[in-house]
Amino acid sequence: MADQTPVSFQTNSSSFSGKGYQFRPIITQPKHVSIVGGGIASACAAYALTQRGIKVTLYCKDKAIAQGASSNAIGALYPLLHQKADDISLFYQQAFWRAKALYSDINEQGFEFSHQWCGLLEIAYKENLAKRQQQFHQLATWPKELIHLISAEQASSLANIKLPHGGLFMPNAGWIAPHELVEQVFKAGDVNNLLAINTNVHVSKITQQTRQKTNEASWKIHSNQGDFDASVVVICGGAEAIELNYINQLPLTSVRGQVTSMQTNDEIKPLSTVICHKGYLTPENNNQHCIGATFEKNSFDITAKTKDDDYNLTMLEKCLPGLVDWQEKDISSSKARLRCMTPDHLPMVGPMPDIDAHKVTYSHLAKDKNWRYSEPAPIIYNLYVMTGFGARGLCSAPLAADILAADLCGTPYPVDNNMLFNLAPNRFIIRDIIRRKFD
Repeated sequence: MADQTPVSFQTNSSSFSGKGYQFRPIITQPKHVSIVGGGIASACAAYALTQRGIKVTLYCKDKAIAQGASSNAIGALYPLLHQKADDISLFYQQAFWRAKALYSDINEQGFEFSHQWCGLLEIAYKENLAKRQQQFHQLATWPKELIHLISAEQASSLANIKLPHGGLFMPNAGWIAPHELVEQVFKAGDVNNLLAINTNVHVSKITQQTRQKTNEASWKIHSNQGDFDASVVVICGGAEAIELNYINQLPLTSVRGQVTSMQTNDEIKPLSTVICHKGYLTPENNNQHCIGATFEKNSFDITAKTKDDDYNLTMLEKCLPGLVDWQEKDISSSKARLRCMTPDHLPMVGPMPDIDAHKVTYSHLAKDKNWRYSEPAPIIYNLYVMTGFGARGLCSAPLAADILAADLCGTPYPVDNNMLFNLAPNRFIIRDIIRRKFD
């Protein structure tokens, strides 16, 4: 068990009567935080912290920032919504509005990046999908400004090209150039000279140490560039960080995805909204469209493959036959990158749990899952994680960053207590104890 420093615990409400493992630790707002990572999650975390006057040092393994999944030429920004307002949908709809507000605010500050709030169409390319979308429409769970059903004629008008089907339209969604966005978010976070970015730093291990004078836990970050001292560490790396010690105890998996960039032509250049079928097709940016993406579990291979380009082209033609005459010769580039996934498709943000101590502290949950523990969750002090965004980092990173900032600053959380625990890294440990996976 790691060295521990006594702390108090907080929730969103003084009247909260939840179980102890749902509480989050309060620490004294740090003067400095070290972040491991270099993509959209790291950028949003750095921005949220520097906005609160905290100095941030970033360690990125690549020669430049945004070289992982955030390096794709075009990415869609839209929420994941189900027919009913379940936990996943509630999170993503709130995350979507927060993301759009943050990116618009950064853009209005003068930090420019390629993007369009042009809407997104989930096209009903087959009959059973059209029936499900009709049920979605009839339930009317979500407001029309978030999503609503449109006809083929309306879809064609909004997309500015002839479409054979209607579908569910998200009028406030759109697309962003992720690499440009990440660069600008970092620049916005550095306006007060509180951000230092170190590239070509491959972190191999982190070790905990204790300051003798204060008895506070601190960290040593070990890398190819030497060792760095840190008071508070936040792991924001994607799939590449899965094998890092401490983090390798969490149920994170790597999923490889290849996106294909296609040269525009006269028939598809007018496209003016993002289209999702079994894959997706974006409007043109810099004379190219993006189509994709493949989905390969437990892979760390980022080599682009011809067969994956063929898959992306075939899937587009299968779902929307004759929409655009693209051949292999029209491919301008291909990129394979890794997504970091969690078992429940929600990201994780919060203090790193002390897993062995969880097993001991909450062992009775294996006999009674409703046992009302008052003991707060054992954690690894001053180590936080913000990861597991899958293919939806553009949408969910800003809200996760707000939660992280609340963790570190003791300020009110932007989400309710139920959602806080749905995103907490220790939720998986509690579930495994209840399911007796540690017996």
